[in-house]
Amino acid sequence: MMLLKTFAVALSLALLLPATRAEASDYPPDYAICHLFDTKTAGPFEIIRETTKLPGRYATLTVSYRGYLRGKYRDDQISIFVKLNGNYVTVPASAGSNNDAYIFLNAGPRNCTKCMRYMNTPLCNAHFAAGGQEGVWVCEQPTATESHVFFYGWDPYGNQNLWNIEVAATANGEWDSNSGANFSTSLTPRTSCP
Repeated sequence: MMLLKTFAVALSLALLLPATRAEASDYPPDYAICHLFDTKTAGPFEIIRETTKLPGRYATLTVSYRGYLRGKYRDDQISIFVKLNGNYVTVPASAGSNNDAYIFLNAGPRNCTKCMRYMNTPLCNAHFAAGGQEGVWVCEQPTATESHVFFYGWDPYGNQNLWNIEVAATANGEWDSNSGANFSTSLTPRTSCP
């Protein structure tokens, strides 16, 4: 009887403990834990941040443009200027499927592959040529442009900072830039994936 009471007390205490998220081992580094979307509109632009894991630089930024330059130029003739917390780039746009021209930037690793000797892929071949071990996750990394624009997007602990964003569009020397002031908005900081 005493054993049954002890078990009941232990079970009730276990049920009161806070639940923690269980994560399986050996998932690729780019495995999404969550899909959190922050969306803002600034003039003719829609800014979308998708966060897939925190802490860490696991987020993408899409800047979609639906302004008047699209009536004068093809989408692939338009470039989009984006400034995030002081660092800026101008990136050629692509034609979107939502009546827009857009750019897509990825802050983190992507297209991760667990490299085995029998695999003949550029990523794994480079990994093994550099003396890498078999059975290790290898990922494509952000481009120099992406690394530059996202540089101030996170704090030293991998939490997202407030993202102050300015955007404009240009084509053939013409600008849609809020009369030179750029269109601006901000995205709130995030510290976790709920």
